[in-house]
Amino acid sequence: FTSNAVVEDGAPQHRDEYERGVTLQLGTIGTDGMNEDLGPRNLSHRTFPTLASDGRVMFTQWDHLGPQNAGHLMFANQDMQALREGFGKEGTGASNSTLKAQEVAPGRFVAIATSRSRTIQAGALVDIRLGAAVTDSSGNVSAPEAQTEANATYRDLTPDVPHDMTPSAETVGRYYDAYPLNAKDKPDLLVSWADGPVESGVLGIAGLQANFGVYLYDTQRNQRRPILDDSEMWDIFARPLQTRTPPPITGSATDSALGGKTMIGSMDVYKSSLKTFAPGSVYGVRVSEGFSSEEGFPEMFGSTMFEGMATLGVAPVRADGSWLATVPSNVPLRVQNIDTFGMSVFSEPVWFSGRPGETRVCGGCHESRSETVTINPGITDAFAIGPTPMYGDVTRANRKSMTDFSRDKIMGVAWDTVVQPMFDAKCISCHNGVAGPANPSYVITDPATGTSVTWTFDLRGSAVPAQFAELGGDSAFTLSYLSMAGLDMEAIEEGDLMITGDYKVYLNPEDARNSLAIKLLNPVQQFPNQNPGVRAFATTPHMNGKGTDLTADEFYALILAADNGVSFFARENNPGDTSY
Repeated sequence: FTSNAVVEDGAPQHRDEYERGVTLQLGTIGTDGMNEDLGPRNLSHRTFPTLASDGRVMFTQWDHLGPQNAGHLMFANQDMQALREGFGKEGTGASNSTLKAQEVAPGRFVAIATSRSRTIQAGALVDIRLGAAVTDSSGNVSAPEAQTEANATYRDLTPDVPHDMTPSAETVGRYYDAYPLNAKDKPDLLVSWADGPVESGVLGIAGLQANFGVYLYDTQRNQRRPILDDSEMWDIFARPLQTRTPPPITGSATDSALGGKTMIGSMDVYKSSLKTFAPGSVYGVRVSEGFSSEEGFPEMFGSTMFEGMATLGVAPVRADGSWLATVPSNVPLRVQNIDTFGMSVFSEPVWFSGRPGETRVCGGCHESRSETVTINPGITDAFAIGPTPMYGDVTRANRKSMTDFSRDKIMGVAWDTVVQPMFDAKCISCHNGVAGPANPSYVITDPATGTSVTWTFDLRGSAVPAQFAELGGDSAFTLSYLSMAGLDMEAIEEGDLMITGDYKVYLNPEDARNSLAIKLLNPVQQFPNQNPGVRAFATTPHMNGKGTDLTADEFYALILAADNGVSFFARENNPGDTSY
């Protein structure tokens, strides 16, 4: 089942990324209503769990990390451990989001394909096959072998229904859910369907509501036959009363020696299906914890649409490419491979989490989902050396760095207390908002009214002018923050505004290495030891002959600000909660 009950003792439940509602998470409970057990948390929702014939649970996980905002199908064992990708990540899905999956046959599911918003989670019907399809003597189709996201394919069962936010036409409509009645190649489905435009924006303008009724859908002939349609309510999630073979019980081992922590790692970070890493290019794996507005933050952490993050540490990659770390259980985590300068060389935009005592060790850095990672006989170097401790037994309220911002202690990069002091001491004598070569300008124009405002680069810590507060995302943001992070481009698009002039973003979210500011400053080596004599780039550092250079710790803080999403707020400067 799904619940919005609190998972982590003494900490509030996560809120979602837009409406800021309390998120739904996975849980289990006995048939007698006893023994409730709540699973590890995601940063956003985990919804629509369904039990597959192999004993695993498939569900939709909402992944929100910066520009990534989509619902993907995931698997978990019945004890809510061993989470694995099912379908839809890395652009392999039929749409932005895949919802409400139901098993047709082993390895085969029917689901809703739709946009993440404004469609009331209704869309097209897709037939998903996670492995190679086989047909038995009765004409039933399954895909039980080699089930992986890499091998998955899909068929569009309703080709006229939009997969995005495009308003659906009359007689086409959208589907809210579907349940398979057989496993034919073109199955019969029990569906909930509404006619005409179902998109919330279109209906809202007309003052109408969607009307879902229950239908029998013949996918062979693309015909619907009405069963039940009460115009006063939505008729959804209809199910036939029938017997089924009980799935096996699936579970995972837990390690009491972890003391309630979760252990994570990889056997070889150089094994990847998404990027080719040069040998020796990865120094370590940086692990960060995610959180949202449940801790008292305003709606926006910054203009870049990222959620809050706290860095838990860096686990060195051992000689054989392996790494391990012990981290807090039940909290959202993300990892980045970093180089010796502390900059991310690859960042996968997903959150994951583990239960107390769970070990989550993968083959590599998003290794091939259709191959087996092989290593030399024996245990990995990381297992032999032991995991890197990363605050696994420290409460959430204490996972922050209030006074020590050195490389190994900094967790959150609070813009006004960590970044601004280095600007004040070393940058604002030149970058002071006075238009000129050191401070380029751009103009924002509203074509509808002809009005315009001008922004000039400025690294001072004053609050942004009122006319920029909405375009930046929050009135608390400072001149230096908007100068480095840039505007809220979603607000620019929604306002149909135009930008002319020298508009630049100086810190790229999740990409310090290619950020203009980082390239100009040319940071020093961070790992395994800080070395001011070794620079990341062959170019002359920006501060040469212009004043005092940043310290190694300051370089790392600025790099961390970029690689963790260029947010203004962190736990350390939370304006809505001073209890930690």
